[in-house]
Amino acid sequence: MTKKNLLTVTMIFSLTFLFSTNLVKAQEISQTKTVGKVMITMKVLPAEAFKGPNAEMTWDSGADPDYLQSSPKPNHHLVAFVKNDGKPVEDAMVSISYRELSPKKGDWMTLPVARMHVSGKGMETTHYGNNLSLAKGDYEARVTIKDNPAVLFKFSLSK
Repeated sequence: MTKKNLLTVTMIFSLTFLFSTNLVKAQEISQTKTVGKVMITMKVLPAEAFKGPNAEMTWDSGADPDYLQSSPKPNHHLVAFVKNDGKPVEDAMVSISYRELSPKKGDWMTLPVARMHVSGKGMETTHYGNNLSLAKGDYEARVTIKDNPAVLFKFSLSK
């Protein structure tokens, strides 16, 4: 193996290790609220890949996904699972906004919402949201389905 090939392999291994370590550090949060027959589960997960051989998510429609190579690099995946009578809603018109609450209340930020599903699992895993970059702190997120009142979720990130 040439020095150039060895250097390339070493760099790929180092970047893969750094990438996987970064994803493991992210905290996972799940909260569910029911409005009428509609159940909304808001999740904050580690950022997820939308492309490449290890893609975890398949983009269906809506806003473009925020790829892991974006700048700033996303570290979380803020999503809403919408179910009606226990079945995933595949055509929900979802908007998500969020803001930091600590150290002081920030302005509401709009999350570009993509519709996606877990790669290889099909439409029964349909959910809405995107990758984003969030620091440690307290947050609130508003999930709105079509013209209905927003559903508010509060969460804290320690990682």
